Amino acid sequence: MAHKRPRDQRVVRNRRVAIYTFLLILTLFYISAHRTVQKEREMAALGEELALREAPAEGTERAEGQPEGYPGAQVLEERGEMDGDGGDTAGGGNAAGSGNAAGSGNAAGSGNAAGSGNAAGNGNAAGNAAGDTGQYRELQILPEDMWCLILTNAEYPVPEDYEVELEAIPGTEQWVDKRIYEPLMAMIGDMKAQGLSPVVCSGYRTLDKQEKLFNRKVLSYVKAGHTKEESYNLARQTISIPGSGEHCLGLAVDFYTRKYHKLERAFEDTPESKWLMEHAQDYGFIMRYGENKTDITGIQYEPWHYRYVGVEAAKYMKDKELSLEEFYIEQSLYG
Repeated sequence: MAHKRPRDQRVVRNRRVAIYTFLLILTLFYISAHRTVQKEREMAALGEELALREAPAEGTERAEGQPEGYPGAQVLEERGEMDGDGGDTAGGGNAAGSGNAAGSGNAAGSGNAAGSGNAAGNGNAAGNAAGDTGQYRELQILPEDMWCLILTNAEYPVPEDYEVELEAIPGTEQWVDKRIYEPLMAMIGDMKAQGLSPVVCSGYRTLDKQEKLFNRKVLSYVKAGHTKEESYNLARQTISIPGSGEHCLGLAVDFYTRKYHKLERAFEDTPESKWLMEHAQDYGFIMRYGENKTDITGIQYEPWHYRYVGVEAAKYMKDKELSLEEFYIEQSLYG
């Protein structure tokens, strides 16, 4: 019996160690689970805060036939150019209309990329070029041109009543406003004829999808250690804030190539990007977020993002190196 006592003590001690170890593991597991739940609650609260923070403001008084709240409507009214019979955006008065840009015209004149110089059917998007000198006459912005010149950014959300009729881009899962389909396909076709391989990787987005992408970006910065405010400000430099976004208009597309599948600055070095920078304006498209325009647009340089504004307006902005915001200032389109 004298020999069993130390052995019994060791057994008791081992059992205690096992119990304490189990309790320690259980405690650590509980702490980890509690932190995870708390983190998820913080993320959910942040998402709700962002949604409330960026709820689209109510639109201002609009001109007949245009989406409520778009910049420029009031200015055109004051000029006396908003005509009750002919001031509809797309013939029938809807934002997407019957697929024609204005009345009986297609998105790019007679249907080819540069058309006959008209950006919206029978309406001239931004005046005519003055001969072969490269100089432009004073632009005449007509009411029927405004459908493709709508501005959306952090200050101007997409109007809540905005409607768009979509057309699918062949070979992709992307869609665009039906009125820009023909000039877009003509541009892509001409690029392919030159041996290039452009791919539209992003077209139309719903406002809900835009909001989810933004909130996801914010959360990624929060997880990286930034504060909520820092994360919000960082995210808005790369993604349009909820309630805005040109993709939500159906007038913008993002490109990459069959060989280069990244939406990064290095895209500018691809042959496809160099071709777009030289020729996109001939089809009515502009690089929306230029390299030296971040302070004006609020979005960092995106050489892959192209926006349709009409042929002559695009040529004008290209020639004068204007962003859409600067174009609005020059043409006094802000209401």
